[in-house]
Amino acid sequence: MKKSVFHISKWIISACFILFVAVCALFPVKNQPVTLVVDTGVEVSELTVSVEDLSKIDSLTMIMPGIGEKSVREVRFHRGLKSISVDKISSGELEIYMEVQDNQIIFNSAVVEKMQKLSKTALLERLFTAECGLCVALFLWIILNALEEKFDESGLDNHGPINEITRFFKDIRIYKEYILFAAKSDLNAEVANSYLNRLWWILEPFFNMLVYVVVFGKVMGNSIQNYATFIFSALLMWNYFNHIINYSVKCVRFNRDIVTKIYVPKYVLLLTNMVLNFIKLLFSCVVLVVMLLIFKVHIGIEILYCIPAYVLMLILSFGVGMVLLHFGVFVDDLSYAVSILLQMAMFLTGIFFDVVTALTAPLNSVMLCLNPCTVFIDSMRNALLYRTISNVPLVCVWIVLALMISYIGIHIVFKHENSYVKVI
Repeated sequence: MKKSVFHISKWIISACFILFVAVCALFPVKNQPVTLVVDTGVEVSELTVSVEDLSKIDSLTMIMPGIGEKSVREVRFHRGLKSISVDKISSGELEIYMEVQDNQIIFNSAVVEKMQKLSKTALLERLFTAECGLCVALFLWIILNALEEKFDESGLDNHGPINEITRFFKDIRIYKEYILFAAKSDLNAEVANSYLNRLWWILEPFFNMLVYVVVFGKVMGNSIQNYATFIFSALLMWNYFNHIINYSVKCVRFNRDIVTKIYVPKYVLLLTNMVLNFIKLLFSCVVLVVMLLIFKVHIGIEILYCIPAYVLMLILSFGVGMVLLHFGVFVDDLSYAVSILLQMAMFLTGIFFDVVTALTAPLNSVMLCLNPCTVFIDSMRNALLYRTISNVPLVCVWIVLALMISYIGIHIVFKHENSYVKVI
């Protein structure tokens, strides 16, 4: 009886979420004011135009003292979510849309038409609201699942989320030295017979970057400032995420000798690899610092916003990795599927291009909202290279979702880890 009540409750939550998504998609939204942001790299000026004004004007004038002596880096457009760009005009396209005269910028009718279209579409806000609804639905699902196991007469009670989270952090304290020692040992083993030793951790991403700059530079290089650092900074994050996800699928099988002989919490094995790859990432950051100096990229206080972007990357890597760790034990072919999907995702995430400008609407908004890798890469890059804090609502909601995915992964592994030895 209790079990059926919980099942019905889960179905109700699922139905409510689907209904909520439908409401988000179909609910009529009024036209919104559009904010135009002119970024010179040194100064940022904003102009918000109301819906009424947009319907009356055919050109737009922005007063910017001293603009004749400066070059405009890009023009951004925002709606209700101020830190998320719904469209951009890159430096290579500025002549088509604007003209500088003395201390003012005159935007032509093409910009007004673009702003009128942006005023009418609310796709980004709809997707963001749906993601917030997903956070609530997942939270309620986790609570219901915990209550179901608490009252389960078969004895499969895992004592709920609080107990599992407490156990997780307790295990981290217990196995902290093992994680660090194992990561250090694996790092030493990687370069034991190498002439260049740890230098390979710097050379590998650097030469990858050179290849991509040569291949994509002809297409994107002219429209993106500091294109080499643009690609390299993104590759560092993507390579880390890619390595963790690929490793997680075969994590238990790779550590068969350990798993079959002694008990070690399985997430300890994944965390060891995460520490290992993070150390390699830090080595690669040396090259990034040198590149920032060579290309004279000015760093501002906004660089601190890279921290939440990296936090999102780490939590998401762990959460998705834990889920794949479990299924990878039972489905050996999963590693091939994950590898193919990651290869496809690499070219859709915005590593080699700016998602907002390179992709046409509505694909750019969909990719920015629904791809967390795009969120943390784009946010990091804007903060590091362009001193712009962007995508704050998306970073926050994806950190929450990543934490929930991490808990789901921990819960699944706790519940089934005793069966792993029989399978491998």
